[in-house]
Amino acid sequence: MSKFKLFILFSVFLMTSFPVTGIIKDAGADEKAILERLEKIILEQQAQIESLQKQVNEIQAKSAETQKATQSAESSKGFIKSGNKNTSVTLYGQVNRGILISDDGDNTNIYQVDNDNSSTRIGINGSAKASEALEIGTKVEVQFESNSTADVNQNNQRGASSNNFTKRHLDLYLSSTPYGKLSIGFGSTASDGTSETDFSGTSVVGYSGVADMAYGQLFYDNNTKALSTAKIGNAFSNMDGLSRDERIRYDTPAFNGFSAAASYIADGGGDVALRYDTKLDQFKVGAAVAYANPASTSAKTDYQISSSFSALHDSGISLTLSGGQREYKTDTDGDGLFFYSKLGYQTDFFSIGKTAFSVDYGIFDDIAMNNDEASTFGAHFVQNITDWGTEYYLGYRLHKLDRDNTDFEDISAILSGFRVKF
Repeated sequence: MSKFKLFILFSVFLMTSFPVTGIIKDAGADEKAILERLEKIILEQQAQIESLQKQVNEIQAKSAETQKATQSAESSKGFIKSGNKNTSVTLYGQVNRGILISDDGDNTNIYQVDNDNSSTRIGINGSAKASEALEIGTKVEVQFESNSTADVNQNNQRGASSNNFTKRHLDLYLSSTPYGKLSIGFGSTASDGTSETDFSGTSVVGYSGVADMAYGQLFYDNNTKALSTAKIGNAFSNMDGLSRDERIRYDTPAFNGFSAAASYIADGGGDVALRYDTKLDQFKVGAAVAYANPASTSAKTDYQISSSFSALHDSGISLTLSGGQREYKTDTDGDGLFFYSKLGYQTDFFSIGKTAFSVDYGIFDDIAMNNDEASTFGAHFVQNITDWGTEYYLGYRLHKLDRDNTDFEDISAILSGFRVKF
């Protein structure tokens, strides 16, 4: 608008300068007449300036109204009206669909799948402020997986998943600024996610839960020349705490990046966890460790320890590590162990969003059976399309399993698809 005003002043100058020049050139003109003529010209130009200023003010007012209306329309997008005027409600969700190609060493199969790394789901968050320091809230989240990578295999290639919603969170909480957060209901236990700290940007297709990409695939046994009953999902586990369950959970407030949590599971069992999340100079750093005792909720596991660490440098390079140990109730079984490592890189190759790459390797011993030795290698690519809330991903993983009295072929899997969030 400053350029517009400059243009007006310049126009006034042009309009006033020529008449004045004519007057000055009139050597015989009376001095009084000249002054009167100048005064008349100045008054006329002042009136024109006032008129133009009025038009400018009207244009500015209309522009402000238009901007306000646009902002109001934008803020109302996706708005959900609560049944209680004192509460706020947010609807969210995602659809994650892909193509899985799996080679068991004998046959290659292609599946249309829901990616169990991050399943298709929908949820509603609700919250209300009881006071400045106290909030009460709820979380209801369910998933609906059609042909999940957790279920499809060589003998069951379609219609492999339950044709209904399954619960993920049915939870309510009380959160106090100085005292922490108390959660009650079905939801994440304190140890849930402690094996999965990952800043690589590729966890939608590859993370420490290495089995999820092709969980249901069966190993082919060269000794019997047939598919075995051993599947990837049983031979690989990242021992990620007690997952989600009916529990009472308490989280402390964060202090210098540290926070702690504990939960008690319905029918016995519980866990404790310590987390760290901060920015150190040029690094974003996160870590977690947990002790979990499933007690009466598990027929096999006595207790387990899980941990993870991830660091992302401002350059885009990241390192992720995860590990855990599981003690079994049967003395004849060895301790279950796993170790996982990932090297990642992310950058802005394209204007549409961040591009991320990673490679990982993991070893998993005595997970399904005593003396089992399993390993995996993976390579992953994720392209974010920020304006669409979308990620395109492509991943490859090789699974190996050595078991007594068997000769399993390796399983290679490729998963490619899209996750769209709203």
